[in-house]
Amino acid sequence: MLNFDSIRTTAMQKVPYNWALIKNLLSSEASLELAATFPHEEFHLSEGEGYGYLWRKMFVTSEDISLMLRFGDSRWQQRIAEGKFTSDLGHLSNTWRQLIEELWTDSYRKALAEMSGLELKNCAMGIGFRRYNFGHSHRPHTDEPNKVLTHLLFFNQQWSVDWGGCLRILKDSQPESAFQDILPVSDSSVAIVRSDNSWHTVTPLTCPASESRLALRVAFFRNDLTSDFGETQLAA
Repeated sequence: MLNFDSIRTTAMQKVPYNWALIKNLLSSEASLELAATFPHEEFHLSEGEGYGYLWRKMFVTSEDISLMLRFGDSRWQQRIAEGKFTSDLGHLSNTWRQLIEELWTDSYRKALAEMSGLELKNCAMGIGFRRYNFGHSHRPHTDEPNKVLTHLLFFNQQWSVDWGGCLRILKDSQPESAFQDILPVSDSSVAIVRSDNSWHTVTPLTCPASESRLALRVAFFRNDLTSDFGETQLAA
């Protein structure tokens, strides 16, 4: 289902930090099916000053859960105990199960590592659904320090620029300092290498109430005993 060559052949941008716009990772047929069967239930609202969105528990392999249990920060163990991670794909459509299983493969991880130049082999990977509705947004942020790389996949078949909801690559911490706005449409996905200046945001949604911004977030984490990340950032 995944076109790994589309990852390998994408050039990593160096300005304003390391990030990449990956085109046509999925076929139009697969994207249509994934959009049609995007989950609607069991979402939770995460909100605070400057952000608001809906998230679902993250999918992780049993191996990654074991790795997270060895992470030095006890909040990983707490989230596992709270049931915020699962290896069960049984409630997803066949197409979604196939996609998650392909994202769990070494081929996917190796393609991202080749494109980014990062070592991802010993990172824990978490995959989570995101829904943004009218009025939702996400303030400028760089992600928690122990995150190595984020890959955002979008599933909207069409999206008006007037609806907001763009992933905005920022030059600095100010929401107006746009370097590039990326519509959340299904032929695009974005990889962001975490750094102290990897500022990005989701612009406020002004879409019709009948529309939702649909995304899947794949995140790679390292076991960093010195990391200090906030409660809301893990679900971002």
